[in-house]
Amino acid sequence: MDSLTQGLLGAATFAIVKNKDIGKKSLLIGAMAGTLPDLDVLLAPFFNDIEFLTVHRSVSHSILLAILLSLLLGELFYRYYNRKQTRKSWNLAFFLAIFTHSLLDSCTTYGTKLISPFNDHLFSLNSIHVFEPIYTAILFAGIFIHLLKSKKQLRTNAMKFSLIISTCYLLVGIASKNHAYYHFKSQLEIENMAYEDILVSPTPLNIFLWHGIVKQKEGYQFSTYSIFDGKKPVKFEFVKSNNEILIDVANERLIKYYLDYTQGFPLVKKDENGNIKIYAIKYGPINYFGKPEFVYPLSFNLNNLSEEKIIIEHSGKVRGPIKNFKNLCKRIIGQI
Repeated sequence: MDSLTQGLLGAATFAIVKNKDIGKKSLLIGAMAGTLPDLDVLLAPFFNDIEFLTVHRSVSHSILLAILLSLLLGELFYRYYNRKQTRKSWNLAFFLAIFTHSLLDSCTTYGTKLISPFNDHLFSLNSIHVFEPIYTAILFAGIFIHLLKSKKQLRTNAMKFSLIISTCYLLVGIASKNHAYYHFKSQLEIENMAYEDILVSPTPLNIFLWHGIVKQKEGYQFSTYSIFDGKKPVKFEFVKSNNEILIDVANERLIKYYLDYTQGFPLVKKDENGNIKIYAIKYGPINYFGKPEFVYPLSFNLNNLSEEKIIIEHSGKVRGPIKNFKNLCKRIIGQI
């Protein structure tokens, strides 16, 4: 998620524990603690784009580092406040502010290595997009009320309700995703379509419209479904993938990093000159109907696999995750 949302979540969780002890200062301390895991971006200059995919959201987002930081910061603040509050309360407040950051990130498509460095598995629920203003607004409302109120109990209650409602919103997103999954699956059964796996991914700014990505032997089927579509059949668009190429290049260091990042859903395209583009399609297309379009592929040539020639391509259709905002809104409410 974005840094603003993570800061708000850190502020809210920290204030639940420490509001009664240090008042509104808990919001500032919690917001700073809640953004600590993303300081791994400071390491970006020391890695190329592909290597950094293995670094971001790894150890810095792990439960191990959350425990170590909460013990260290808890001890420092315990002493700074002259041992007036318990060491345990400081440790708990910092742990909640830091580790809820990682848990929220694990709800997104990017994935989070929660048990790094012991295992590099990317935990990913795919249940919320990194651009989710409604969730952010719920947290902001609780913090805004916290700042307005003078009584500590009222401020604590505002934080509690904000966290409860925002958590319920996440749960609604999971339920919405599961509903979309079974709708995609039912359509595949109706059409008697063979497949190897199904991935359902969120679209920006909402928890109602979902990408359906169906993995087949020769490529992928793509579709979208909004819960406002009801029982309307979905239409799949097929895109061929040159998967046979992966046999020859999968052991190349940078290519392997990128393939791990795709979590088993790489779309491979090849032209007549041996130029290869591999797309991490776990995010779904950048459009929501018609022929699927993708951005930011891993790009290289089979005739030259030197590492400086293996890059993530940022040129071309650099339009970010939202293409044609008006059509996105229409598709969410089932008008397209």
